[in-house]
Amino acid sequence: MNLQNTRTRLSGTRSMLICSLLLGLLLLSACKEEPFEPSITGSIQGQVKDAESGAPLENATVTTQPATDAVVTAADGLYEFSKIDTGTYKIIAEKLDYNSRILSVKVREDQTSSVTILLTPKEGAGINEVRFTGIFSPVEGALEQPVAPTLTWQTINEGSGDSVTYDVFLYPSDAPSKTRVAKGITDTSITVDPLAYNKVYHWQVKAMDEEGDATFSQTLSFKTMSIPDNAFFFVRKTDGNYEIMAYDFENELSNQLTFNSYRDWAPKINPQNGRIAFVSDSLVNPYLYTMDKSGGNILKVTDISVDGYHNYGNAFDWDENQGKILFSHYQYLYEINADGSNLRAIATAPSGRHFREVEVSPDGSRLLVLTIGEKIYTSEIYIMDRNGSNRQMIIGDRNGIVRSPSWSIDGQSILFTHDVSGNESITGRMLDSRIFRYDLGSGETTNLSQNKPQGTNDMYPRFSPTGAQIIFTNVPNNDSRPPDIWVMDENGENREQLVTNGELPHWKE
Repeated sequence: MNLQNTRTRLSGTRSMLICSLLLGLLLLSACKEEPFEPSITGSIQGQVKDAESGAPLENATVTTQPATDAVVTAADGLYEFSKIDTGTYKIIAEKLDYNSRILSVKVREDQTSSVTILLTPKEGAGINEVRFTGIFSPVEGALEQPVAPTLTWQTINEGSGDSVTYDVFLYPSDAPSKTRVAKGITDTSITVDPLAYNKVYHWQVKAMDEEGDATFSQTLSFKTMSIPDNAFFFVRKTDGNYEIMAYDFENELSNQLTFNSYRDWAPKINPQNGRIAFVSDSLVNPYLYTMDKSGGNILKVTDISVDGYHNYGNAFDWDENQGKILFSHYQYLYEINADGSNLRAIATAPSGRHFREVEVSPDGSRLLVLTIGEKIYTSEIYIMDRNGSNRQMIIGDRNGIVRSPSWSIDGQSILFTHDVSGNESITGRMLDSRIFRYDLGSGETTNLSQNKPQGTNDMYPRFSPTGAQIIFTNVPNNDSRPPDIWVMDENGENREQLVTNGELPHWKE
């Protein structure tokens, strides 16, 4: 009886322990904190001193490799680089009349690395030296600078010789090292090739006298302007790859936005959110991506390729008001949110055909699509409701290739191209492609390429944001040179070339 009571008590104790353990686990689970993103940055700080006297050095320039920022010391000689990515850096300290010095330092997560930099005076410093006057342009911290800036500086040659030459270094803030953009020049200014929009750059000048003694200027920084609202975007073949470019009307220059060893294709801007949708074959198949207007913050939108019969990846368009992208995948037309969510099929092409091009009407209520069969010259143009219903053919299959339908800004007419030579080559070669305007009300078709040079093709027409002009591509029909981008009045008059070596222009403020 006592043994039984003992067993009963042990059993009850075991049950209480198990219950307590389960309760504790439940409480622990209930109190578990949400995960958080750990910090992956640290800091560097320190002081620049004279190696002989130990005195703090003022006006010393301190930079890092990889580049983060440029700091000019005050009277206390202190410098700091805060919240920079972890890793190993080189710190470069430079000052007039002193030998520069490079030190290595490791930045650890949430820690500050302290580094004192001792600079030794140059032998004979201040004698027969080239000195910078401190007058520079752009000045330190300048904003909204042109993307093809002119860098200027001033020096005083206190030596006996007259000849001074300059090396100029220019590099973006995220570059791993300095880039020399000029060597041994005698001018005190240089205009550099177009830079990226909305980006911080550092620059520095090295002056050398006849004896080969060198003096470095301080390192300065400036930020380039944001991309203009009236810019248009296009594609250019560069070093065998297709890159996305922007054209700045005000400065009449082209600026490269993508830098990949792939085919970046068919940029289309959404003015509502400031994002550019484009296609890239960096993953072999042509997938949709978006980026900001300066070429940054690239996001892959979908895992379904933009593909189909003779589809080169430009079969997509923004539904601007809804923030969605419509694109084709063989016989299906899909829509997807700009962040890659909510993929949905909205239409199916006629039997035996694939969607090859699509454009949303200005009011967002209708779609303009081009379908194509197995043969590249079998094209038809349809209009349908935004949800894919009420499909109506407006341009049937013709002798010669039909391409590039696009809306007028009032939605009452469309543009398209047609090779009026009637050539139907399996390679897709066109001999006399012209731009036509088709009035949806009257059904009247107008040839806008009356002034086109013989032996060339007009392609990819789009109305300007005001509707007063049409932007398009012209190329020889034997592809003897790259295509160029032109504009003309909406009636086909006053043709004018804008860009050499460019195609697929998209102009939409």
